[in-house]
Amino acid sequence: MTLGIFFTSLGYLTGIAVLVGAAKERKLLTEGMMRIGAAAFLGGIVGAKLTEWIFSGWPFKIQPWLILDPSLGGKSLLGGILIGWGCAEIAKRRLGIRRSTGDLFALALPAGEAVGRIGCFFNSCCYGTATSGPIAIYQHDAWRHPTQLYSALVALTIFVLLCAFRKRMLREGDLFRLYLVLFGITRFGLEFIREQTDYVWGLSAMQWFCMELFLAGLIGLALSLRNVHIQAEPST
Repeated sequence: MTLGIFFTSLGYLTGIAVLVGAAKERKLLTEGMMRIGAAAFLGGIVGAKLTEWIFSGWPFKIQPWLILDPSLGGKSLLGGILIGWGCAEIAKRRLGIRRSTGDLFALALPAGEAVGRIGCFFNSCCYGTATSGPIAIYQHDAWRHPTQLYSALVALTIFVLLCAFRKRMLREGDLFRLYLVLFGITRFGLEFIREQTDYVWGLSAMQWFCMELFLAGLIGLALSLRNVHIQAEPST
């Protein structure tokens, strides 16, 4: 087993461990919640690989079985978040669960990414643009930004911040909305120093996605704050 595969696998396991720990802390470690977590986890993996497969040139440039190659990176996080999120919502509807579960994933996602990005570093995927800076690393025939390590550090910082604020949020679901805001801002910036080939109106596909996540999280937090204030007002 290579270091890349080891850390990639460890990233998934870290995310699962943090998800279970968060569920225990909130007394949500029920069979229903574990089914939702499993649906999101499996959906995220399939979504990540499918997205990378399509963006890598399917059906012309990549063989179908390479979808299982853990060294492939790139657009995978975009599909992983979208499809994983969708699978969790479908599972909730089927189980008749209306309670918000996003706060559990708010901690699991950055924790898993912080470890998994080290796997990206050893796999030499998700690499940065060329630079002559003092911390440049040699990958893909050029000295480049170690964006994988930047991403790991950013994800760890987000995880620490969310842990610090997890008991101060006003309503259930706000921690996940805060995660969307933080992830959207930081990943948008990191995209400028990641090697890109696809641009739409000067921005990468991931940057457009990050703006949507940021706005969704910000609007959600604003509405949550408004609802708290409305509920706190005395009835006349």
